[in-house]
Amino acid sequence: MQNEVIDIPDFKQAEKIELHELNLTSPLQTVRLLMDKFKIKHIDAKYIVTHINKVYGHCNRCSYHSLDEEYIKYPKCGALNFNWKTK
Repeated sequence: MQNEVIDIPDFKQAEKIELHELNLTSPLQTVRLLMDKFKIKHIDAKYIVTHINKVYGHCNRCSYHSLDEEYIKYPKCGALNFNWKTK
């Protein structure tokens, strides 16, 4: 099994909020924004979009709800979470 590696941009807080809110309504538009504004490759933009948490502290893949780091791979299910505090 191969590990996926991408360079995660150093997003400013306002950018995290913008990406999180847009991703809740349109993941496709979020991919486009990442590509256009941040010059991220399509495959990496899609990867980021699928890993932005919908709810802070909640794993995207399983029911765990106590994530406490900004970028965390939850060991139980193996999911990477972009656990951004946006509120």
